Amino acid sequence: MTTNRLFLILFFLIGIQASSLAQVKPKLQYSIGAGGSHDGANMLYGINCTNELNYRLGKRTSLNAGLLFYQSIGGLEKNEFAPGQRNLDNSSGFFITPSFKYNLIQRPSGFNLSFALGPTLQIGGEGYMANINYFNPESGPELVNFIDNYQRIGIFAELEAEWKTKNPNVRNAASISASGFDSYLQWYINATYKVRFGLGKK
Repeated sequence: MTTNRLFLILFFLIGIQASSLAQVKPKLQYSIGAGGSHDGANMLYGINCTNELNYRLGKRTSLNAGLLFYQSIGGLEKNEFAPGQRNLDNSSGFFITPSFKYNLIQRPSGFNLSFALGPTLQIGGEGYMANINYFNPESGPELVNFIDNYQRIGIFAELEAEWKTKNPNVRNAASISASGFDSYLQWYINATYKVRFGLGKK
């Protein structure tokens, strides 16, 4: 139900901007970026790499198509392991994300602060270690590895700051984004630095 409402909101906002298409010529932009990530469900940290294609609709609005890859590289929690046993907790995935972006702030200096919202499709999975010895805690934990594979749709939200460089066709950006699943918005948190290239005419 939440995803359906999100689609309706996006289509409504796009329709509002249709009248501005004749005044502002669309501009295509391509972005590449990388940064750090946090898996809040499994308490893991990792890295992300992202590619984005941006199509400007109006002076403040645009449509984005994003592809992000995330891979965990370590854990934030310390668990008790038996001798010779190591922590196998991990998570990774590809996130395919169409989104609608609106510039909240536009400065004459070229600084923009924008907010983006849209659905996201995760194709990936996770492995984690859990204690299955619930009924006899005196004997100590009995840790077992579990693996979950995902092909699921969630919600994506992003706050991004963008600014000019010496090259008028290249811009820098930094963003904080969240991908939520199963009513847990901050399942994945990404802090990403991007380089954005203009394509075609303004």
